[in-house]
Amino acid sequence: MTDIDVNRLPADYRPLLNLEALSRWTLDRQREHTEDLATYEATLAAFETALRSQHVPGDGRWAARRRARKVEKHLKALVRASQNAVEAAKNVRTAYADHVRTVAALPAQREQKALNKAARRQRGGELAAQSLNRTVEVMRSAGRTEEPAEGETAGQSATGSTPGPPVRGISDLFDKKGA
Repeated sequence: MTDIDVNRLPADYRPLLNLEALSRWTLDRQREHTEDLATYEATLAAFETALRSQHVPGDGRWAARRRARKVEKHLKALVRASQNAVEAAKNVRTAYADHVRTVAALPAQREQKALNKAARRQRGGELAAQSLNRTVEVMRSAGRTEEPAEGETAGQSATGSTPGPPVRGISDLFDKKGA
């Protein structure tokens, strides 16, 4: 198994290659982002209350709410970003655990795959040998017991002639009576 070149990583991040250290680190990040999330949600609630209650003489029914939304959308983006950060920290931990498990299992999987491939090749050779043996048996049982003559291959005679009248072309197969 090849190891990661840890010299290429900054020294602060090298311990994170250990699953236990990464788990502690991601749990700390989750906790921080969860605290930020609570802060952002409280801030959003305070701004919603304060800004939506600012009525200016001459405002329509929804004017204060429309003005407040311009500020609220940015606070809501902070809330969503913190929620995503919490989820991403959890996903980093689980994805790295899966990665470590996969890398550890690869040598055994590859060895098993090579054994299966060798077994398939051996079975293929055995099947080909059985097929050839059956072909020889069928030929012998059909009355052909002699070996092929020199220049003769299976299914062809040495002369290469076929019985019957020679066919010169496709037009010879049809009657030549005019239309």
